[in-house]
This record gives sequence, structure tokens and C-alpha cells, in this order.
Amino acid sequence: MERGKLIVFEGVGGSGKGTQINLLRDYLIVKNKSVLVTNEHTRDTGVGNLIENTIKKKSDEMDPTALQVLFVADRINHSQRVILPALEQHDFVLEDRYSGSTISYAPPGQREYFLDLHKTSKILTPDLVIILNTDLREASERIGKRGDADIFDTTEKMRVCLEGYLWYEKHSEHNCVWINGEGNKEEVSERIREEIKRRGFLG
Repeated sequence: MERGKLIVFEGVGGSGKGTQINLLRDYLIVKNKSVLVTNEHTRDTGVGNLIENTIKKKSDEMDPTALQVLFVADRINHSQRVILPALEQHDFVLEDRYSGSTISYAPPGQREYFLDLHKTSKILTPDLVIILNTDLREASERIGKRGDADIFDTTEKMRVCLEGYLWYEKHSEHNCVWINGEGNKEEVSERIREEIKRRGFLG
């Protein structure tokens, strides 16, 4: 059996990643594809729980570089224990955040460092990285309605993160595509489905 495809969704908080992942999952299942949906950071490991407590402001503030190193450690574990086995069993793994998040949310002067840190066989290369380009005001409003903001969900940090995604796309050599996140969820989902079909991922 051919190994499945790893499709990663990236974007600032409130960009609609979770919604679009679920819509793509449902579409792929209708197409008789087996799908696993997963996300980072993890919430069922010691490292993942430390990250969660830190970004939700439940523990002492951590140095930004140290925090992103934790994300990388969590990613290595998740890649080896969850994603890699899933790709042997499923047609698609849909991942909410991956390498692009760490590189883009890291302090700008540390992006090169974190790009190099990801150059290990322990972290898989995605088959496609979908970056949702959503208006920052709209993203902030969505976060406000959900009531689950974290330390990255300020307008300034979102702006820097978008710049980080542009840097990541240029330097990572990953297969990235920006998807217009404007409009209703069905319109955005259609853009994603068209991209999947254009790349021949459905066989």
C-alpha cells in the first residue's frame, strides 16, 4: 500500500484551520478515502501539557525560544508515534499545525535556527502545507467569540506570524500554498478541494 499523504493546515489563530480540516475530512471520506485528523501541540503528553499550560497563561512565562524548542520536541514525538504509523494505515493525515507554526511564531531572529532544527528525519516533510490567509480583524473576532485566546493571539503577534509564514514558504522548501480565507466556510472549502484535485491527490 502506498504511503498516505500528509496535509498540514497553517495560519494564525482564528483563521479557520479546524473548520476547514473537518470539511476536507468529510469530503475525502465521501471520496472513499481513509483519513486521520490530528493536531499540534499534543494534549496527551507531558511536553504537550507543559506547552498548553504556558500558552494559556497557566504557568510562569517561558523564554520564547525555549517554548518553541518544546514545540519541536513535541513534534518529533508526535511524528514518530502518531503521524508516521497513521500514514501507513490511511490515505490522508490532516494535521492542524506543524513545522510552519514553530518557524513562523518563533522570534524573527530565530527562524533560521528553527528551520535547521527541523532538518531531521524524525520530523516528516508534509506533502502539502495549506496556509489560510484570513483578515486579522476577522480572526481576532473569531477568537473573542470562542473565548480561548492564548499568548500568540494578539494583533501584533499575528502580524509578525504572517510575515513568518512568508519567510517559511520562501526558505523551507516545503510544498506550500496560500488559500484565500475570505468568504463563508463553504467557499473556502471549495478552494481547498480544488487545490487538492489540481495536485492529483485523489488519484
